[in-house]
Amino acid sequence: MTYDIETAQKRANYYALFSRLLLQEVDGELLKQLKDNESIYELFPNLKEWSLWSELPDSELINEHLNVDFTNLSLLHLVPYETFYTREDGQVETGGANPVTDFYHEFGFKVEFNRARVVSPDHIGIELEFMFKLIEAEIEAMKNSDDSGVKEIQRIQREFMKRHLINWVALYLINFKYEARTPLYHDLGENSLGFLLEDSEFLNS
Repeated sequence: MTYDIETAQKRANYYALFSRLLLQEVDGELLKQLKDNESIYELFPNLKEWSLWSELPDSELINEHLNVDFTNLSLLHLVPYETFYTREDGQVETGGANPVTDFYHEFGFKVEFNRARVVSPDHIGIELEFMFKLIEAEIEAMKNSDDSGVKEIQRIQREFMKRHLINWVALYLINFKYEARTPLYHDLGENSLGFLLEDSEFLNS
């Protein structure tokens, strides 16, 4: 596969979409974007068969189905934080000792806790957002023909994937998929995991 700016942009788009959906509830603007994009069914094939997707008013679909499911998956029943899965005591590291912070500081990435409404920087949505930002920087370096910059940013992506994301996302996303009560979040769990496994292989190839 030829790796060019277009391919990098596709990777960035996937990370941005999955980050947004795993980080916060669906709102009216996002729902409209999803419904207006016919290609979304490639990632969320079960939406086509879900009658409520097209039959219900958007506000009812959001408030009574999608956001109820998101709350159950991300706030009540499952824990979307890396350290919960990697620490022996099963606790979420909310302080400066969180292992992802070194990567964030190296790249100048700051977590906006109030906006994201997370308690720790190792939330799956934040980690995916970090990868999105790295690929954005990679694309900028590619546009400027900065080969050394591209290689360095790819190194950070590869190391972050190896030392963080790939070590725990399967545990969370498999449970996420099976706990989901709506097609949107079922497909999100399945296809975000598939994408991350493929991207990990790509980064190591």
